[in-house]
Amino acid sequence: MAMQQAHKILKDVWGFESFRLSQEAVINRLLVENDNALVLYPTGGGKSLTYQVPAQCLEGLTLVISPLIALMKDQVDGLCRRGVKAANLDSTLDVARSTWVKQEVLSGSMKLLYVAPERLNNESFINMMSRVKISLLAVDEAHCISQWGASFRPEYLKIARFAEEMDVERVLCLTATATKEVADDICKAFLINPAGGVFRTSTYRSNLAFQVQVADTLDQKLNSLIPLLKSRTGPAIVYVTLQKQAVEVADYLRPHGLEPMVYHAGLPAEDRERVQNAFMSSEKGIVCATIAFGMGVDCPNIRQVVHLSMPKTIENYSQEVGRAGRDGLPSTCLMFLSPSDIPILEGFARGDTCAKKDMELWLQEVALKQPDTDGTINFNHYNQTKIYDIRQNVLNLLYAQLELDYNYIRAVTPFYSIYDISSKTADGMKKVMASTSPAAKAIRTYWMPKGGGYQIDVVTAASYSKLDRATLARQITDWEFDGHIFSKPSQVRVVCGITCIVAQSIPLTRSQRYAVLEPIPTTTAEIQNLATLMYDRMLKREEDAIEKLRKVISFATNDDCLPQSLASYFGEEDAVPGGLCGKCTFCKTGSGIEFDPAAEANPDPAQIRAILNACPDRDDPRLLARMAFGITSPRLMVSKLSTSHPLFGSMGSCDFNALVAAFDVECKKAGYAKSETSLSTPSSSYANKRTYSQTSSYQTTKSTRGGRGGGRGGGSYKRGRGRYS
Repeated sequence: MAMQQAHKILKDVWGFESFRLSQEAVINRLLVENDNALVLYPTGGGKSLTYQVPAQCLEGLTLVISPLIALMKDQVDGLCRRGVKAANLDSTLDVARSTWVKQEVLSGSMKLLYVAPERLNNESFINMMSRVKISLLAVDEAHCISQWGASFRPEYLKIARFAEEMDVERVLCLTATATKEVADDICKAFLINPAGGVFRTSTYRSNLAFQVQVADTLDQKLNSLIPLLKSRTGPAIVYVTLQKQAVEVADYLRPHGLEPMVYHAGLPAEDRERVQNAFMSSEKGIVCATIAFGMGVDCPNIRQVVHLSMPKTIENYSQEVGRAGRDGLPSTCLMFLSPSDIPILEGFARGDTCAKKDMELWLQEVALKQPDTDGTINFNHYNQTKIYDIRQNVLNLLYAQLELDYNYIRAVTPFYSIYDISSKTADGMKKVMASTSPAAKAIRTYWMPKGGGYQIDVVTAASYSKLDRATLARQITDWEFDGHIFSKPSQVRVVCGITCIVAQSIPLTRSQRYAVLEPIPTTTAEIQNLATLMYDRMLKREEDAIEKLRKVISFATNDDCLPQSLASYFGEEDAVPGGLCGKCTFCKTGSGIEFDPAAEANPDPAQIRAILNACPDRDDPRLLARMAFGITSPRLMVSKLSTSHPLFGSMGSCDFNALVAAFDVECKKAGYAKSETSLSTPSSSYANKRTYSQTSSYQTTKSTRGGRGGGRGGGSYKRGRGRYS
């Protein structure tokens, strides 16, 4: 019966007579076998139908985790046009729309709800999910859960825990790019049986012609690109690495009778939407773009995908070339290899590794922070990135490790202080007035009339009523979920120690709150031990990223059919019949491309001295190497030694590790000390940062929270007994 209903929905809603590929087997796994599954389909392979159809067959809610707001909106718009009850819940919604979505979810009439993974930290959202039946959890871009993957996102690690705690009935993970290691990670996290729960479709598409060319300069690339673009019979995408390159290439192409559009993450949202829509509706449009372009682009007739800059991973390459020729007609995928591209790409890989001493200082701050009255600690991540010279995405990962690998903390919602309450119905407000709970009485005591409704500062009310702020906020949320009121929270609190203040005239930066689950080690030895464990993992991630870059070069230059080599990378050894596609560069020439990306192993002493003269600090050889190589960081930006400095990136052709070694010699001579100028400049974020040795004695003698040694190691978190066990 379940599969009959699925076929009926497929025909009535989508107009298709039958499923494609293994879609029917996936849906049977979910609906009939009631079990979890992993779908590995190439870009454009029809992954969405494998959860959109079951969503309409199941009684409860299908919750879809997706990383991009724009992609969520596109999916929701498409479903709504087909008459499917679907919505997205994100920060762009106004109060009325957000309230309507929540009410539809709580009433049970909403079939599909799309959210970003970050929303799983939201207390109000978790409260709402605990009230509904989640029949299916669909995890899009599931490769983001794996630290082996090219697009790892810390927030994805928490999805499996959410599924456990919410007693989700079944899980479907979806991705277009997963090696065996990544697929194994996904299966382990969501308890998917690889023997019967993994559904894969070959990455090989016979209509795509993979080509590789070597070019030493941008002019050489463009001289080959222009004739190719002029010969196109459909739209074309030209991928570059940097935002400025997208603009530069487009400007170069225009005098040659071509009218390219530009797309990158730095453009306003409305401009990106305009460019994407214009491209999808064009017959022969060209877009010069970073990898920000492509997600949600539903354009089956793309005839050319050009990597003017080499992709940093094979996963990226596979996903991007997968956008070409989805209609099955011949299409060209051209990649350029250039020695000058390597330092930029290596910079992306190297840039996330901070100094170990900075990690120790960060851990010290976290360990010594005294919890507020509600048992939480809070930190301004934006300020910490500058103070400790740790990039935002890396800082997020470090907090996630403390949460998931060591079980010290758990992220909770940054709290709001002000709530505007308005009546949804006269009867609803009567019920609010009649509520006799201590929290309800306190709210009514301390709220103030405002615009036909009320406004309350729950922090002030909590202080006067001796009730917890979270209890008051939960009461307001419960009234809203019960359909009695509308509520609008505002003014995220920035907390300093145990004193709460609300920023008024200055831009407000949200603090992140964490519940303390177990005492974090506080002695010098314990923090150093934990920092070593976490830092070693960071170095491993860096080397993994460099290895992925080397694999792209190897893929493009090996004596092997390119489509066969690509398929083999994803575990498909026999994807190409006979092992030769007959269309790629290797098949056409009979040999691989010659390309030598070797970097200089012996840095120029004069250039080393120039960097040392420009940056007087000697406490961090890696910082100096970053400046020389051209890898920006929060500290370099604060010191004005980043992209605007003439010496930034002046040694980009050198081996990065050789640079670190050369600067380490100089730092050792200076005793790894900051310059007096840096230490005496009060405007610098680093002037006020205590050294680890200055505070270690305080840690040892003042620790009142106990320690557990260096943590529990870097293993994956364990999930308790539940639906999946």
